[in-house]
Amino acid sequence: MKNYFKIVLLSGLIGLGLHAGAADKPERVLIVGDSMMRVTAHALTLALDKHPEVTTKSQTSLGSGLARLDAYDWMEKIDGLVAEFNPDMSVVWFGTNDRQAMKTATGIVNIADPNWEDEYARRIGEVLDKLSSKGGKVIWLELPVMRDSDITANVDIVNRLAKIEADKRDAVTFFPTRNLLGRKKDTYSANIISPQGKMIQLRASDGVHLSRAGADRVAEAVDKALYK
Repeated sequence: MKNYFKIVLLSGLIGLGLHAGAADKPERVLIVGDSMMRVTAHALTLALDKHPEVTTKSQTSLGSGLARLDAYDWMEKIDGLVAEFNPDMSVVWFGTNDRQAMKTATGIVNIADPNWEDEYARRIGEVLDKLSSKGGKVIWLELPVMRDSDITANVDIVNRLAKIEADKRDAVTFFPTRNLLGRKKDTYSANIISPQGKMIQLRASDGVHLSRAGADRVAEAVDKALYK
């Protein structure tokens, strides 16, 4: 597990173009996302607040995402947050429950529609472009493996599209989390055993969201990638 953790941290550093002692460490970090980000946003805020030069702002919403913008308009919300806060780094987590029909200007795009992936990828790209519009960088967090294989299949689609969109943009990093949140990279683990032999619960009882300890692991990885 120690080796997995080091690999994830190193990939985060390389992907962001940062290294220990980098001069352009972010000072204004925006944290946004759906229900998956709720506990993690608090963990990230506590981790980043340890750096006196860093100011954080978080916005999360349960039951939201990029699919149902008619229910909660993340595009409008992000526009306001960027204008108000002017982040030089944003950490984003979306897609937990986004494999559903989407309302567009021309009608409803159902999940069986071949255009579903194109529309969802477009929305991811729009979010990334809005968050980086003032020169800031963006970390998009990989969704973890879920206990339910059908949910995992859905988030795998989101991860694939998010990585494609992130790779198109120099300012964006697709940040891996699965090595942090499982005993093996692509398997579900409710808990792990620490190097000291202690059991650590990583996931909430619903088999989807993170426990506080799981959120702390993600927050620590992001913190080290940015500031160590």
